Amino acid sequence: MGIIEWLAPSNPCRQFGNNERLFEALKRLDNAAILCVQTRAKPMAHKFARQYNLPSDAAEDVLNQSTLIFLRKIEDGSYQFQGHAPSTYLVEIIRRVALMQTRTQKKSHETIDNHHDLYDPDVAAAQRQQESADLVRQFLGQMGDPCETVIRLHHIDGYSDEEVVRQAWTRYTTIDSLKIKRSDCMKKLIQIAQKWRSTNNI
Repeated sequence: MGIIEWLAPSNPCRQFGNNERLFEALKRLDNAAILCVQTRAKPMAHKFARQYNLPSDAAEDVLNQSTLIFLRKIEDGSYQFQGHAPSTYLVEIIRRVALMQTRTQKKSHETIDNHHDLYDPDVAAAQRQQESADLVRQFLGQMGDPCETVIRLHHIDGYSDEEVVRQAWTRYTTIDSLKIKRSDCMKKLIQIAQKWRSTNNI
């Protein structure tokens, strides 16, 4: 069951005449609005769960986790209404959360499979790579949005600037403004990394 499914009335989308009214209701954390976008996105949550070979009961967890992420992005302003259906953005978050769960499961299985060979150079390299990735996520978390989002979308998730602007995944409405912000954020990220290295004598 969705986060607030048992609280909301039937046909939750009926009362919202357009996407803007739905978005405004989401900003107020309106139960019916949340259920509306969950209802619209739910089929895709099940589709991605099947596509990524997740457990049969994973779709609801992915949907709920993605909804919470979406609501936080609305609250902190990293998601701005641009005329598109809010559920479209929620579906993209669902895809990324489902993919992340797939990678987590794979890493867990690989760890179990390789536990007998702790000195395998490939395993050691993978571990170093994972530690580096965790460190980058730590640095990004310190920066917060919008820097965390603009860097992650381009350098980690691999989306083009054109796609990011077209899907309105950030508050930046032109490619130039997005690039300028990402450049500024990268400078801050480097400063954080340098400070960390200095503190840890690395």
